[in-house]
Amino acid sequence: MKLKSLQENDDFIQREVKKGTLTITLYYLKSLCDEKRITDHVISPFYEIDGNNEFIDYVKSFEEWAMVKEEKIAVEKIFSGFVILLHEDDIYAVNLDNFEVRSLGESTEESVLQGPKDGLSEKVGISLNVIRNRYRKETLIAKNHTLGKNSKTKLMVLYDNCLCDQDILKHLNNKLENIEVDVLQSAGQLQKLLIDSKWCPFPLFLTTERPDRVVTNLSQGKIVFLIEGSSWALLGPASFFDFFKSMDDPVELPLVGKFFITLRYIALMITLFFPALYVAVISYSPEILKVQFALLIAGSRISVPFPSYSEIIFMMLMAEFLSEASIRLPRTISSSATTVGGLILGQAASQAGLIGNVMIVVIAAVALSIFVIPINSMHQAIRIIRYPLIILGSLFGSIGVLIGAFALIAYLCNLRSLGRPYMQLFANN
Repeated sequence: MKLKSLQENDDFIQREVKKGTLTITLYYLKSLCDEKRITDHVISPFYEIDGNNEFIDYVKSFEEWAMVKEEKIAVEKIFSGFVILLHEDDIYAVNLDNFEVRSLGESTEESVLQGPKDGLSEKVGISLNVIRNRYRKETLIAKNHTLGKNSKTKLMVLYDNCLCDQDILKHLNNKLENIEVDVLQSAGQLQKLLIDSKWCPFPLFLTTERPDRVVTNLSQGKIVFLIEGSSWALLGPASFFDFFKSMDDPVELPLVGKFFITLRYIALMITLFFPALYVAVISYSPEILKVQFALLIAGSRISVPFPSYSEIIFMMLMAEFLSEASIRLPRTISSSATTVGGLILGQAASQAGLIGNVMIVVIAAVALSIFVIPINSMHQAIRIIRYPLIILGSLFGSIGVLIGAFALIAYLCNLRSLGRPYMQLFANN
């Protein structure tokens, strides 16, 4: 076996080991395999075990081993962290990979007060271990898939065979068979490949790094996708209301949990419709406000040379810039830089007469309320949808906002996640 396609790699190792008349040749990539494991589990036993057949039986005792018939398969195995053993005319592949992975740490993106703090791992086997320790049911099925022509990414699909809808499984298997991608590295990429509409702004799958959320969704009959190299799991089919549930809710007292859920929907209404309603009321129907409040807003906008819609779009774009800056900047300075930047920007714009004082309150309420929603992927969709609503409010007033709200609800009702309605209200809790 020549393996010519690998000869130019400096980390490719071809190693011949002899013991009397017996010879084995090892082929592997040093960057992917653990050489200490190779010495301890292959080379040392080769010298210690008497007899040719006994050593072959020992190789077959590995947890992950396979006989290889073609050189193409051997190359694929090598790039998956396998060591190829050439013994006489037989070729064997054993998994002795060396995958560096961080230890299980705290979930940083989905903070909770009383729930578990641990997160998933970039290694599928470790994540599966964590999940099985929390969901000890014999009907939990784990299926392996490989996606990506170049990356050969390992994908594991988990589901409860008794609770999961078999029609959804068939629908999913058909989708996975038809996926063609060069490189797959994250849960977000997989979500884009699974959804039908490429222009849909709303997330049709949940992404999470919390094992407790994974287990909760498994118990509701949903499917979990674990991707090698990513600590984020993909959950589906998802409904719109799943994105407003925190893992603190089951821990809190029932009344407290319901209160916080209600608070999140109020925050959704504020961040989604408040800017558009502000523009609609100021531009077309200020008479619906109390006289004192209408005069207060009018007085704060005396020096503002722009219409209300351009004023609020300008400030919302500034808030978007600050939000993106807080993500891209180094963590040591991001919070202080964005806080100081926001204060200076708002005060300077108000003193310069570019915006009214009431506008600062509106933007602050809109910016804060979106962070009450626990799932970050929903934030991005809401941030996009706000702008068409503002445009409708500026063109047609309150009627335009109402038309936009009905159009948004109709669009959400038309969405499907793995064939299930996105606005399914009476889903499993």
